[in-house]
Amino acid sequence: QCANVGFECRTSDKLSRRAFPRGYTESLEERVRSLEQEVRELKDLLDEKDEKIDILSKIRSNSSSPRRPSSELSPATSQEEKSTSSNEDLQEDSFNVQQSPSLLDRPSDSHFMGASSGRAFVDTFKTKVKESGKHCPEFGTETFFACSKIHSTPPKDSPMRSNTPKAPPRLLSDQLINVFFQEWAPLFPILHRPTFLDVYTQYVADSEGCKNQHSIAQLNLVFCISAQSMDANKPHAESFERQWRDAFEAVLSEDTLATLQCLVLAQLTCILKADYTNLLHYKGMAINLSQRLGLHQSQKRCSLDSLASETRKKVFWTLYTVDCFSAALLGLPKILKEEDIHTEYPVDIDDENISERGFQPTLPGESTRLASALALFRGSRILAKVLDELYPASHSYDLSLQKIGSLNEELNAWLISLPSHLRLQFAQDKPSTKIIGSRSPFLVWPSSIMGKLD
Repeated sequence: QCANVGFECRTSDKLSRRAFPRGYTESLEERVRSLEQEVRELKDLLDEKDEKIDILSKIRSNSSSPRRPSSELSPATSQEEKSTSSNEDLQEDSFNVQQSPSLLDRPSDSHFMGASSGRAFVDTFKTKVKESGKHCPEFGTETFFACSKIHSTPPKDSPMRSNTPKAPPRLLSDQLINVFFQEWAPLFPILHRPTFLDVYTQYVADSEGCKNQHSIAQLNLVFCISAQSMDANKPHAESFERQWRDAFEAVLSEDTLATLQCLVLAQLTCILKADYTNLLHYKGMAINLSQRLGLHQSQKRCSLDSLASETRKKVFWTLYTVDCFSAALLGLPKILKEEDIHTEYPVDIDDENISERGFQPTLPGESTRLASALALFRGSRILAKVLDELYPASHSYDLSLQKIGSLNEELNAWLISLPSHLRLQFAQDKPSTKIIGSRSPFLVWPSSIMGKLD
């Protein structure tokens, strides 16, 4: 073929020992690139461990200065040196924090937002970037912390609305109920599921015949929360909100557990809508009512049946959780005080196995839906410590690395103690795909918030 086209063809059967097959060379190059990548990752890990070692060495450096043998010291001198040494260690371990006051001015009002909200971190980041000489695109901090302008009452000149409740189409209402009890109720067990579903069945059968304002308010609050959670159903949320507000206004002055359940549900809707003004309003009312009902006291001392006692515990700890996370969200002190809380955690049994007569045992090895809420309640206790110790109300306070390290260890212990079905497993630095029906992704969110605050 070479002769036909006029090319001289030369061949050789001798192989050069200095050359390697092309595929072998490419394989070596690929292995070298892989090793270089591993070296870079290991170097990053070493740098991270060096930083941790530096912090731990500062925390645990209790023998930095030379000391005389204890046999040469009198008891008084030994005690003085020990106290002096501990004071010096605390001084080296501690640092002062100055909170910059953040009074936000708006056209209609002004309000305070503390450091735990994260606003100060964004402003500091922008300043540091500009000081480093790097280009920083302008963006408004308000974008991340804006609250919606929502009027809780209709304008005076608006036409009168009918107070007759109207149930949504059955297909829509069933979908909203499923969303609430699948996604919200496992973390916020405010309502007793069997009791609520009985009320729901009667309501959709004859909504105009339903005269219990607490039931109407709770039903429409559940509809509203679920609708706000789904983009496709958000247009329906306004109608649900109007109905639950009308019903709730009629029973707001009643000091009952049903009123408190409505107040806690209302806080969830306010958080979803970033309606922080009404959030604080409902939270203050809910905490006052919970204390008036004695939910913060030990429920063992109350002569109540199993269903009432467990419902009171669940509502209180849900309110406590909302208080902690809303305080962190807005940078404000939480209202419930740890020294005033004596109530027990709920029993780890689902609603279907609790009645006025007592408990029905869960099948051995079967996980409960309530386990998610119990894990969140315990995590909220750690968040409360973070807020109290790292973000106090004082404008100037001292922090120690030892205190931060202790809170971090407590958070890690909480994560390790989570049941296996609540842990978010990672494979190759990516979340595992075997998390269908699990609350683990939701529990990662509060733990990441606490880690960021810590």
